[in-house]
Amino acid sequence: MLSVPRHALTLFIAILIWLFSSLASADVPWLSAETMRSDAARIGRLLYRAPSAERDAAIDARLARLHGTWEAGLKAAYKDTAEPVTTALEALDTAARAGDAEETARVREILWTRLLHGAQRQAFSALERGDTSASDEWLNIREYARASGDTAAELAMAELLAGRLEASEALPIVRRELLGIHAAELRLSLARATQDAEAQHYVQLAGELGRAEGLMTILRESLEDKLGVEVMRRLDADLATAREARTAAAIAPVRAALTDYAPVALSDAERLRRARLLRRFLDLVGIEYQDGVRNGEISIPMEYHEAVLFRSRAAMIFGDLRPGLTEIAPDAAERLATLLNEMDTHITAKDEPQQIQALIREALELIDQVFGSETAQGGYELAVETLPAVLDEMLLMARSGDWKEAEMKRLEAYSWFDPDIEQRLIPRAPGQALRLEARFWEGSVALPGLAGIIAAEGPIDALADQVAAIEEGLIDARKRIETPLSTLGALVQSGGIILREGLEAVLILAALMGALRAEGVPSSAWRRPVVSGVVLAIAGSFALWFAARQLITISTLQREMLEGATALVAAAVLIWVTRNLLSRAQGGHFERLRSTLRQSSLSATGIFALAFFVVFREGFETVLFYEALLVDAPSGAVLAGLALGGAGALLIGWLVFGLGLRLPLKSFFRITGVLLAVLSVMLVGAGVRGLQTAALLPATPVDWFPDWEWLQLWIGLFPVAEALAAQGAVIAFYLLNLLLGRRAGAT
Repeated sequence: MLSVPRHALTLFIAILIWLFSSLASADVPWLSAETMRSDAARIGRLLYRAPSAERDAAIDARLARLHGTWEAGLKAAYKDTAEPVTTALEALDTAARAGDAEETARVREILWTRLLHGAQRQAFSALERGDTSASDEWLNIREYARASGDTAAELAMAELLAGRLEASEALPIVRRELLGIHAAELRLSLARATQDAEAQHYVQLAGELGRAEGLMTILRESLEDKLGVEVMRRLDADLATAREARTAAAIAPVRAALTDYAPVALSDAERLRRARLLRRFLDLVGIEYQDGVRNGEISIPMEYHEAVLFRSRAAMIFGDLRPGLTEIAPDAAERLATLLNEMDTHITAKDEPQQIQALIREALELIDQVFGSETAQGGYELAVETLPAVLDEMLLMARSGDWKEAEMKRLEAYSWFDPDIEQRLIPRAPGQALRLEARFWEGSVALPGLAGIIAAEGPIDALADQVAAIEEGLIDARKRIETPLSTLGALVQSGGIILREGLEAVLILAALMGALRAEGVPSSAWRRPVVSGVVLAIAGSFALWFAARQLITISTLQREMLEGATALVAAAVLIWVTRNLLSRAQGGHFERLRSTLRQSSLSATGIFALAFFVVFREGFETVLFYEALLVDAPSGAVLAGLALGGAGALLIGWLVFGLGLRLPLKSFFRITGVLLAVLSVMLVGAGVRGLQTAALLPATPVDWFPDWEWLQLWIGLFPVAEALAAQGAVIAFYLLNLLLGRRAGAT
């Protein structure tokens, strides 16, 4: 067999890639840069495998693609900024071929930061000469704010492209934002490096220190200006020492030197926005951690990891605020830093949630004292600012191959969407809210949702398309939410909420009471359990709403779980009642239920449970909808709509109830039984859907069932396999029960 030298084969592959890449064109540099970043990350992951010919061949192929991508036009596009990238690429090649995982991780991050640096310089150069389109292309090779939600650079570029802003005006805005992002990323890398050193994760440590090294190069001019040339030299030496020592103690001097570093001063508006974000993330730490840890053990991994994530985001925000805060309130700045560090220690040790909560309460009080009570306001405003940035970062995580982190970012994005945006949108456009929610989860067969794409680890193009669709949908959602409601509009939307949410409960109770009364069951046997269930459910809905606002914290996923579980419990009770209603055995349509009612309190308890759960399921969510609607709608019109919509639902219920007195008994039972059966199928669909959006059940979209909003809103039929299967099982149960009842009657 002919033997081909490994390096010769690699060179051949590189030439092929270069040829194909040249044909494809290099007019879009950011695509090539992202390809290089992805291939470099893949090489790093390959080095975690045991040495083998297969692994080495895969590394060779990725290296060949890296060189091919760089040489096929991107190198020429970088012009005078290409040499540092070429040097880093050669260093990566050497480290990867030697199987040195730590050095590969370090140089991989340096390669990316040099790509960033070169792209930034090209963008600034294009802006200086007025080449708008070129600067816009180069600015696609950048990092995005992880937590502060900066959008000034993007808005400035949009205005520039539209001809409403001069390039000389856009340049300082873009430079300011990028400097702030790089400074935040530098602090984050050093914080992560400290954690990796303590955990003895040396490959990750090398990568974070390499990233810090590259970011310091990008920030060098600013660092020297703010800290001085001598301090910068000491920083370089300390960072080199940290690479050699690989200990947290060796990293500490670098972090300390950067404590009060701020490349740009924050405006009052930016400071308030970051303070609000800091407060929000600390709140989220408490919410997620209390459910994620029990008795020193992780009870729900997702909740625990989200608590870690949100504390990390809080630390990043505080890093932006600390320089300015030190000038006006040095004691508060020092105490907040201590509290954040203590939270990290307790979270790592998996200490009891009460310890974390005490630290969070103190931190929130300090934030309110220093920045004012306004920091506790603005949930919706924060969400619309932050959500697009979180989605962009999720996409970056996926492109780098970090799918686990991408899933964490997806959940973080969903926590901003619901309740802050979705709850404001549902009263105005419930169908649009459903579509947007589905995009975060299962999506559709044509375009899978974020959850499905991330679980399957690709494809990236589909993920990017879904992110673009969500961001486009959010723009339209903001228009709907922020358009002031007229009196008539508020009245119609208010009436629609109570009619949509309350009709299901009214129909179930009316049909049940009509059946009981028509069969001759005395009203004293069912009036008390029905009234008690309804009153307690309404009181419970308001109590839970008040508790969620004042006493306890309910996360997005917990609320979805509560709604889903309540719907399924109500469905179970309704199925049991309906089975009795439809049964022809043991003396007629309803004799068994009537007999049980007369002889014991068992069925009275069942009727109470049904009344409670069908009302409670809708009650809490309905209260949230009206709270959202009253934010900017005329209160008088909202109350009038509530009264009219409620009256309409009660009227329909009264008509159904009246059938029990006017129709022949046999016909009435057929109508009522079918109605209750349909409503139980609706409840099952809503319950399964709730557990899916609580991430407790999988969701598989189907293309053979219509994706119609009215089916989902009014009938509870979703084009999702699991929900449809559960509803199909309920229908099959009813048909089987009916068949067996007929056979029993025939004998």
